[in-house]
Amino acid sequence: MSYNRCICEKCGNQYATVIDKDEDLLKEKCPNCGEMQLKLVGPLSVSEVNSLFYGGG
Repeated sequence: MSYNRCICEKCGNQYATVIDKDEDLLKEKCPNCGEMQLKLVGPLSVSEVNSLFYGGG
C-alpha cells in the first residue's frame, strides 16, 4: 500500500492518503474546513510514512 500527500486548495492543510486518483479524492471532504477541494501533490517519502506510524521524523 502506498501513501500520497494531498493538499486542500481552500485552507492549505496537507494530509496523507491512500487514494491515488484526483477524481476519487475530489469526493472527500477536508478534515479541517469541510470543503471538497483536496488535490494530490505526490507520494510520501519513506521517512514521512515511517513518521506517521512510528512517531519519528
